[in-house]
Amino acid sequence: MDDERRRHKRISLKLSVCCQKVGLSDGRLYSGRTVNVSPGGMLLEMKSSGFRDGELLSVEMSVPPTEGLLEYGGSFSSYARVVRTGAKPQQSCPDHAVALEFCESPKFRV
Repeated sequence: MDDERRRHKRISLKLSVCCQKVGLSDGRLYSGRTVNVSPGGMLLEMKSSGFRDGELLSVEMSVPPTEGLLEYGGSFSSYARVVRTGAKPQQSCPDHAVALEFCESPKFRV
């Protein structure tokens, strides 16, 4: 029996991510790294998130320059909803896991 509940297969990918809560004017930016990404969402590692399930975020992922593929780098941006948050109990580091579901397909900018 297949226990996978996701519609999209996630791939392991480490990208820098910057998030901001939508609708708040405090300008606070949250940063972290992706653990895995799919067309439908991603899992992030963050030192502390301060996010609650259901919150809407503006998300930007930086893509480094890659020889033969993307010479100058770029970024993906989208809006995403927080699906779940929590500490990562399997590791001794203080990172938090944040699962996001994209509200729209990420857009790529060079």
